Amino acid sequence: MDAFPPSPSVPWDELVAAALVGTARAGVPGGEGEGHGRGADRAEPSAAEPGPDDGTDDGTEDGPGHPALILLDRAALAVVRDRAGARPTTAAPVPTAPAETSPWASPAAGAALDALLERDDPELITEWLELARARGLLAPPPTLPGLLDAGNRHRALRTAIVPVTGERGRWLASLSPAWSFLPDSWPPEERVPSADHWAAQDSAGKRRILAALEERLSPGDEDFLTTALRDPAPGVRALASALLARLPCSKRGDALARRVRAHVRLGTGGRPTARLPDPSDRALGAALGLRTLSAAGPAASPEIRREWLWTLVAHAPLRTWIGHLADDRAGVVRAASSARDWDLLDALANAAVVQRDREWAAALLGPVMDRLLQGHSVYGSRGPALLALLPPEQRCAWAADAVGDTGAPGTQFPLRVLEHVPGPWTDELADSAARAVDAAPTGPDESYLPELCRVAARRLPPAFGARVRRPRPGDRPRAAAALSDLQDVLRLRRRIHEELQ
Repeated sequence: MDAFPPSPSVPWDELVAAALVGTARAGVPGGEGEGHGRGADRAEPSAAEPGPDDGTDDGTEDGPGHPALILLDRAALAVVRDRAGARPTTAAPVPTAPAETSPWASPAAGAALDALLERDDPELITEWLELARARGLLAPPPTLPGLLDAGNRHRALRTAIVPVTGERGRWLASLSPAWSFLPDSWPPEERVPSADHWAAQDSAGKRRILAALEERLSPGDEDFLTTALRDPAPGVRALASALLARLPCSKRGDALARRVRAHVRLGTGGRPTARLPDPSDRALGAALGLRTLSAAGPAASPEIRREWLWTLVAHAPLRTWIGHLADDRAGVVRAASSARDWDLLDALANAAVVQRDREWAAALLGPVMDRLLQGHSVYGSRGPALLALLPPEQRCAWAADAVGDTGAPGTQFPLRVLEHVPGPWTDELADSAARAVDAAPTGPDESYLPELCRVAARRLPPAFGARVRRPRPGDRPRAAAALSDLQDVLRLRRRIHEELQ
């Protein structure tokens, strides 16, 4: 007996669609005369004429090769193929992970990291990572997949993850696109990647290269960053523009300083006035990494023109303003606070954040945070980022002074301050926070205490577990649960600190 001819491989969804519509309308996917099964070794007659019997007995029933029967045969075959899988092929072996030169954290510290990953709490995970980095330790190998998964979910973790994953982490990242946020590497003798290496990257790869360059910037990187500023991907251009703004002295910075002085000047009464840029200005667009509009001119929408001015102020050197708006930083901040036609103060705060300038952050912090704490969140949105730029002692001193004696019963002001102050907290600020927890009301609809406990649990010194309020008889369930979780998190953090000594 001759072997059956091969049946065509037909996608399952096409078979289902044909069954739903009917073979009389859709036909049989793959062609009605192919395949094997009942009647498939015979020529297919029309539905009106029975086919001749060739006298062979192949175990199939006599009768026409009806399209519906062929469809069922192919559906059965598709199921078998799906269950059987694919024919094995030869694959290149996975390269061996490189050896590490730094020690791993202890298994107990790794178990503590696993507990944090199980909670999926970025702030607590970051604390573990920072402690390990400070002690020159790597995350134990069994924790790496979970840690890289966390980095895939939470972008804010990625900078802290990179130093503790070591060579094995980069090796793992090469095996999964989900972990590709770890920086690519290039020959150590190169300050920046070669032109070929850069051109071969997609936009995500280029952003990783720029992020890796961030911690080792030098004036010699300006030409490379200027090239990146012409990239078609907006995210690449934005990151290159921010890195250029951080160079202490650059040709681009000098050019932007001249530009911004022409757009922001002192007007009558000592108040700054702003002239909005023209989005069709190709030279300015190229310097800022913005796409220009054709013949926009004054007719361009005010929103687009404000966005251009915002970007110009954020990337022009902050030294531009001393001697232009006032004689020192404090005077510039006072002048910017008085501007009426455009929010120059918030734009300068954005400049301090982009350029990571601590001295300007300290000068801008007071008026910007005052806006935020008074409820003007749009105009104070850079306040937390300014706080994060300052050394822990300086930002905690500001917060302790802002909280003052407002931990009295019935006030919710402490949370509005404390939620914006990243840890670690000094003992002075921790004392203020502990008093605020103790004084917090525990009414039936009170959400203030649970949120205050959540913030304090992650930023108080771990040893403060014995000094903060515990659940009391008569506390409502939500308040008692929040206070218990505060104790649990402080115990977990104390364990982390002990294991990473």
